[in-house]
This record gives sequence, structure tokens and C-alpha cells, in this order.
Amino acid sequence: MRLVLLILFVFLAVRPGHSTERVVQEEISISRALAGHVLVPGTDEPADGVTVELFSPDWKKVLTSTKTDKRGYFSLEQPKTGKLFYIRVSAPGMDIYELRVRIKKQAAQELTIRLPVAT
Repeated sequence: MRLVLLILFVFLAVRPGHSTERVVQEEISISRALAGHVLVPGTDEPADGVTVELFSPDWKKVLTSTKTDKRGYFSLEQPKTGKLFYIRVSAPGMDIYELRVRIKKQAAQELTIRLPVAT
């Protein structure tokens, strides 16, 4: 199954004519940390090697970044200041996904992000 997903991912990343869109999540996500999983929609397979960036509130400056591991997991160090955090998730052949995150220590879970495939 992973081989099929890898082939599909490579095909979508290099095929001519696909366009990447910027998808902005309207609702503010609540999480216990700036961490979680990035999954491929439809299959919920982990998305390995996806770039996850923490941005300034004006979306102009990258404060820190990381890549997801083979389980699709990522973790960013939380800045000492700020109540709302701005995250961009991207990978070749996938749409760019932007979301705002509010940290609440009593939140039940970390983030789960389903990164859309570019069409």
C-alpha cells in the first residue's frame, strides 16, 4: 500500500499541469502543543518528509521549521510569547495548507492535518 501511495505521490509531484493552491483553514485549531501528524486525505496514511513551518503573524517570516518523520509526526518548539501561532504545511504535489493554532495545555490532543493533493 505504501508503495502505491509513493508512486501516486511522485506521479502527482512531477506530472505537468498540476497547480498548487493555498488552502487556509478558517477555524482556529486547539492543540496541547505545536505538534501532531500530517496525513494524506482519503487513506489517512502518514505523510513523510512534509515541511512544517511556524510563521510570524503577518505570514512573512519563518520562525522555525521541521519535516515530518515516517509516521507523519512533527514537533515545533513553542515560542515563549504569543497566544496564536501560524503554521504552513507543504510538500511537492500537495496544496499548501495554512492554519492558526491556539495552545491549551488541557486540550485532549495534538494536531491532525490532512494535506490535500494538488489538482
